[in-house]
Amino acid sequence: MTSTSVPHAVPTTLPKPYRGERRAPWLMLAPALTVLGILAIAPTAYLVYMAFHRKNLFQATPPEWVGTENFSYLFSQRDFVDSIVKTFTLAGGALAAELVLGFLFAALIFRARNLPGMGVLRTVLTTPILLAPIVTAQIWRFMYQPQYGVINYLFGLVGLPQNDWLANPDLALWSVAFIDVWQWTPFVFLVVLAGMYGIPPSIYEAAELDGTSLWRQTIHLTIPMLKRVLMVVALLRLIDLLRVFDVIVGTTQGGPAGATWTLPIGIWQSAFREFSMGDAAAASLVLLVLVSIVITVFIRIAARPDRARA
Repeated sequence: MTSTSVPHAVPTTLPKPYRGERRAPWLMLAPALTVLGILAIAPTAYLVYMAFHRKNLFQATPPEWVGTENFSYLFSQRDFVDSIVKTFTLAGGALAAELVLGFLFAALIFRARNLPGMGVLRTVLTTPILLAPIVTAQIWRFMYQPQYGVINYLFGLVGLPQNDWLANPDLALWSVAFIDVWQWTPFVFLVVLAGMYGIPPSIYEAAELDGTSLWRQTIHLTIPMLKRVLMVVALLRLIDLLRVFDVIVGTTQGGPAGATWTLPIGIWQSAFREFSMGDAAAASLVLLVLVSIVITVFIRIAARPDRARA
């Protein structure tokens, strides 16, 4: 006599304890989501709302709906378009210098890590990060001073031409970029150095046994293995560079002749000097969209190798 087993019926509804377990993660995330909504989502929604309205900061009248008029006005202004170009010029130039210098410093310190005094040297190299950007701007403003600044003094000692670094329209933007490079290259240096310490030493030992030169080790081993680290640090620095404000206000305030008039400076001008909150909100939304595009591009580039391996 054979017996057949009857399959258990699948319940149509989940047991109450299981439903509670599914709700538990959302309940635990609720405080963080609430804070995120108050500090990020709500201000962003209000920014979008104001971008399509006209409002003077010192007028009691409610915001007036103007549709896309704020955006049309901004893009019809040559100064606004130029400010976008200057923003990306500053960001691109400073980012390239910071990545190259940060990687070189990290490679040198990593290679010389067993020498005495490397800990002190690492501390000295990271000191600029500790300064507030506005303080850094004031320090470099005095260093760039044409008559008594230390930069022109050092240039004079070696016979190089002296310049009015912050008053020359051809040099002002790059002078501001150099300040950012000086302050934030140590950040790139620290992140890249930490990534290098995460590479197994056996890889370099095998390369040296094969007679691979230091240059080829760097190109074919170090850089590929640090690709994700470099992508992350480049993304963080680029986002920060696209909204540089403190250094420019502390040195040139957008001058001379608009040479350092970037998008954040234009937003500040519209909001707190002209009190046109609609124009400021529209320009801020443009900056937000540009930063979002940059983030999306970086994420797609970083994810591409994974898709290729899959």
